[in-house]
Amino acid sequence: MSNSTASNSPNKKKKPLPYFMERTEEAALPSFQNRRTLADHVKDNMLCAGRKSYFQRIVYVGRHPKVTGMTLRDRFLKLIKELQECTVCEIKLFGLMINFDGYTVHMVESAEETVGEYLRTLAAADLFEESRVVLVYNNINQRLFRKLVWRVSDYLNELKRTELDQRDPNLTQGTINAFLVQVYQLCKMVREEELDERSAFKSLYLDENYEEHTPDIAVLEYLLGLKCLFTVPEYASFYGRLPDVSSFPDRVWPIPKDLTPYDVFEAGKYDVNLTFGGK
Repeated sequence: MSNSTASNSPNKKKKPLPYFMERTEEAALPSFQNRRTLADHVKDNMLCAGRKSYFQRIVYVGRHPKVTGMTLRDRFLKLIKELQECTVCEIKLFGLMINFDGYTVHMVESAEETVGEYLRTLAAADLFEESRVVLVYNNINQRLFRKLVWRVSDYLNELKRTELDQRDPNLTQGTINAFLVQVYQLCKMVREEELDERSAFKSLYLDENYEEHTPDIAVLEYLLGLKCLFTVPEYASFYGRLPDVSSFPDRVWPIPKDLTPYDVFEAGKYDVNLTFGGK
């Protein structure tokens, strides 16, 4: 009886550990010292995406000399193959590349270093008559594609051209927004097609089902004429190479846990007391 009584007796409640002995990040410091920076939000996005690398998405358009879509595809494939052979970054280029009759709409995703290196190579290749970078999305939390997907279309000249009101003060932003909606819809449709296990053969050509979501020549020419957008060479020269700068931990040791200046309580005879709390 004594053994059963002893076994049924409740255990004594354990005392909580002090905050500096807790294992969770939230309890590691008092709440007033848990200051979140932009780096914390970047880490959150990468954690949600299940990866450790900072990824970037870029959408750009281009106009080429009059060549066939398959010829353009071969030129880009050659350029990307040469890039991957000499790059030091292990993360490859992903995304969707669509070549129309003399036009290009590309959405590329990868590590920021890979995207920058690709755009520098693209700018030096002289493939474009004109180009514009329409979207730059930093720290994406989900990739649309796990590989580089190509599609070619020959129906661009058959699309009805959009009537653009040049007097509309919101024309620029409205056109860009509508264009990006179409690009994301094309990406979604092509992605579903790529993931469809019922079809082993994936056509390189876009059919009439994609026409509704394809930007027409009037929209592409309007975007290519916007001076407020970077060209591919301009973007590559500004942001195509990551700066080599020393980080905060490289300069300060030990790393402080908050942003309080180390000399906050030191005052010289010429310092002004802004607290008005005494001498």
